[in-house]
This record gives sequence, C-alpha cells and structure tokens, in this order.
Amino acid sequence: MASLIPLAEIPTISLLYRLKHLVPTSSATSTPSQAFNDTISLIRHDITKLQVDCIVNAANESLLGGGGVDGAIHRAAGPELLRECRTLNGCATGDAKITGAYHLPCKKIIHAVGPVYQYEKSKGGNRHEVLLRNCYRRSLELAVENGMKSIAFSALSTGVYGYPSEEAALAAVDEVRSFLQESNNLEKLDRVVFCSFLEKDEQAYERVIPRFFPPTSQDLSSSSKQSGSQPQAQGESSPSSETLAAQLPDPPTVEPTLDGQPEAKKQKVNLDDSIHRVIVKDDEKSEDDWEEVDKADGGPEERLDDEPVEVGQASSVVDVQSVQSSGIIDLNESQHSVQSMLDKDW
Repeated sequence: MASLIPLAEIPTISLLYRLKHLVPTSSATSTPSQAFNDTISLIRHDITKLQVDCIVNAANESLLGGGGVDGAIHRAAGPELLRECRTLNGCATGDAKITGAYHLPCKKIIHAVGPVYQYEKSKGGNRHEVLLRNCYRRSLELAVENGMKSIAFSALSTGVYGYPSEEAALAAVDEVRSFLQESNNLEKLDRVVFCSFLEKDEQAYERVIPRFFPPTSQDLSSSSKQSGSQPQAQGESSPSSETLAAQLPDPPTVEPTLDGQPEAKKQKVNLDDSIHRVIVKDDEKSEDDWEEVDKADGGPEERLDDEPVEVGQASSVVDVQSVQSSGIIDLNESQHSVQSMLDKDW
C-alpha cells in the first residue's frame, strides 16, 4: 500500500542530478537555470498519493472515468467526483477542465483529454503534438488561474491512446519550459511534477529532461544542499548522496488501488497499430463491472451515483468509447461490435 508523499519529499531534478539519477547531455537546447531545476520534479509513483495542490488526470472526453490512472483517480476521489464531472458536459481533446479533489490529498484535479496518437497523426499537420501540448499548457493555465502553486502531471496519452513515451515527454517538457519562461509564470508555480507510473515513461523523461533543463554547476556539485531542505546548523555537514538517495520514495510495484480495497483486476489489451483498435478482456467481469454502450447515439449510459468506477485496469468500455468517438472504430459497425470485443473469450 503506497503511503502519501509530501511535496518536500518529491525530488527536484536538481537533486536527481546530484544523485546521478539524471545524466547531463551534450545536446542541451537551453541555458541552465537553477530556478527551473528547483521547480521541476520527476517521480515514478501513484499520482493519487502525492500531496500537491493539484494533479492532472489523463481523462477521456466523457470525463466520467475509465481505466488506468483515470479510473484510479475517480476511485480514490470518491463518487462526488463523478457527480461533479457529470455537470461539465465532457471535454474536447486537447483541452482540460478543473474539479474538486474530494478524498484525494490534493486540492484540485485537472482533467486533460490527450490525443489518440495514430488517429490524430493520420490527419497530418503535427496535429497530435499540438493537441498534446495544448493539454499541458491549458492545465498549467488552470492551475495558475485557481491559485495552485504545485501541479503533478500524469503521462498523458501514453497508455491506451498509444502516444510513444519519448515523443510525449519531448512535447510535455518543452511546453512546460515554454510556459514557465513566459511573463511571471515561474513565480506563480513552486513545483511542476512529472509523475509516471510505468518505468517506460520515467525513462523517457530521464532522457528528455536534460535537453531542456540542463544541470547548473550547483547541481553537479556534491557539496550543494538539497533544494527545499531546511537550513543546516552551523558546523553540521551536508547530507551524503547515499543518505539523500535512501530518502527518495520507492517506485510502485503494484497497480494503484484504494486503501483497504483488494488489488485491481487485470485485463489484457491488444492494440492493433494500424487502426488502434482496443480489445478488453476481464476474466471475472459481470454486468455491473462495465458501462453499457448505447449504439444508437454512441454515448455511454450514465452510472448510478453509488456505482463504483472501475480502476487500475488497462482500459474500459469508456476508453473504447473514447477511441470510437475519435473515429478509430467505425460507429456504424454491427449492433454487437463493441460488446463482442469485450465479451469474447480471448
């Protein structure tokens, strides 16, 4: 069971450089900045456990919950979140909306709808990247507008929507730096956290961040103090790298679940790269486990207020429906096309 992680324990990239968890690159495109490196953080953890002002959910267009981090956030926040999301009338791809956080340790949740990679890329014009960048920028704008001083991003679109992790990290990190460079935005945010649950996403950020946020001489000095730590008493030695490394939060080893709840059920996902078709299987599913898909209008049937949101899964019917709404799966297929994918004994 993952414990809560206070903001002070989320490592900045300045600290990660000192611990050699981040390696400088010769292809840096920006000038080193201590202010930036003390603001940007990278962590692999369950985002629902971070004690930051707001977190960014990888939502679908319905905003009614789905699989993966989206479902985990809805489950941890409680049914009040679903009730509020129903009042928002969904959200367009590339946009974001803000809600309360309810039972989560943060104050607000920003729901950003990332692009389905193959579908948006097929339209040309770098549309997929533009939409993903819009998600990060709009989320930062909402955070500032609502007085949030710290924000944690999940790895948007890198799950069932198929966005390659390194491409996504490039767009995310570059857009965040561009935003912080504008006006007085750096002064409005104390911390921007890239929070990954999967190792592949964390590794992508580790390769990309040094290009846009290169280390300063202080970051590379073994005697520099940890950013954000309490001042040391006179004569007290700086903590060793080994001590600081031991204080870093452990990465997750199991799927995120609500405290006191059993581990999330596993599902198999088969993504056909050519059409990005989503196929879902759950060995223990029942009628209550899934939202019904209304083929007449292509929209999901509303849940009851006390109906739980499925979490910790690779995908759900809501995610399939979101991919459908993007045109990946033909909505004019037979009456049983979506349900047959879900019910088939793979």
